[in-house]
Amino acid sequence: MKQHKTNAELFAEARRALLGHLSIAVWSLLLVTAVTFLLTELSVSFNFTNKYLGLTANLASRFVTTLFASLFGIGLSSVFLKLLYGQPATIGSLLTVFFENSDNCVRVRFFITAGEFVCLLPLHLFLYIVPTDSLLSYLPIAAGIALVCLIAYTIWSLTFSMSNYLLLDFPGMDAKKILRASSNMMRGNRLRLFMLYLRILPLHLIGLFSFGIANIWVECCQQACITAFYKDLMTVHEHSSAMRTY
Repeated sequence: MKQHKTNAELFAEARRALLGHLSIAVWSLLLVTAVTFLLTELSVSFNFTNKYLGLTANLASRFVTTLFASLFGIGLSSVFLKLLYGQPATIGSLLTVFFENSDNCVRVRFFITAGEFVCLLPLHLFLYIVPTDSLLSYLPIAAGIALVCLIAYTIWSLTFSMSNYLLLDFPGMDAKKILRASSNMMRGNRLRLFMLYLRILPLHLIGLFSFGIANIWVECCQQACITAFYKDLMTVHEHSSAMRTY
């Protein structure tokens, strides 16, 4: 059975894919980042007499904007998937989700986004209930809750991290099968992907010294690395023979 590529090999493959195509990667990333930022700013803050009703309304508003922003993430995955496979990519690829397989994409992203919110819900509740001026007194509890939520969020995100690519590669597959396929693919591979993120983390930290400018290149490399990771999984699991339709 073919062995998985090392993180160093994935990083090298990602850099090769970006060679000569960095401009399309950068502009795609900047546009998606801008849209995500605008949607986050548009998230409505509600003030109700009942604070729990207010919390529910605020979380619902944030959920809707986060879900909509995540759809552009599928478009970004489309750009990098094409680059990794040597296919022509354009800015228009960012809008793929709104013209092809839209219903399935919304179902998959709804499920994943809902799970992410559930993972972080205990922390949101704690911070909402505890008065701000008393938060320092509960700092150890807050840190413990935050750690548990972060671990749960990370495991959930890693489990379904291949869903965007599967949606693009197999538009005929329904949402349940997409989610199940991602979960199966990541079984035994979550730690590998987590270590890939850790490998790139120092580059993000170094990029801060350039006032964030270098982080644009680092983020493009990260997106390409994750795409290369998916490509490697597909090759090893012998799924690459399926007709590509992205």
